[in-house]
Amino acid sequence: MANGLSEFAIDGVLNHLFSDAISLTKPTTLKLHLYTADPHAAGAEVSVTVDDTAYAAQAITFEDEGTTTDDRCYNDLACTFAAVVYGSGGVPYNVTHWAVFADTTNLLAAGAMPTTVTRLVGEPLVFAIAAIYVELTRTA
Repeated sequence: MANGLSEFAIDGVLNHLFSDAISLTKPTTLKLHLYTADPHAAGAEVSVTVDDTAYAAQAITFEDEGTTTDDRCYNDLACTFAAVVYGSGGVPYNVTHWAVFADTTNLLAAGAMPTTVTRLVGEPLVFAIAAIYVELTRTA
């Protein structure tokens, strides 16, 4: 699953490397969130009221980029979301995007799922090691 860095992350990296403006501080906690629409376009996170009362963002960690040659950081542990318990909507819901937040408030990166995932009651969702990555690409 590919990525897209957020404006917050891009600004922070550029300022950290090239400016005396805001310094980017390494987050102490990273959390993986599930979305029903693109979080870069103000898409909705899974609702714990309507969609899934068992939903909670999950901790995620990444390997060092230096261990790969493709300019990507991959998740280095599996991330498991609990089995679905339908909320007030009472029906399956679709997850189309994922997002990684720093300290639960700042969006760092997000991406589309390769295919929409329909969450059904009683089924957990597991992201295997290296299923999610954040990528930077060179332009020159």
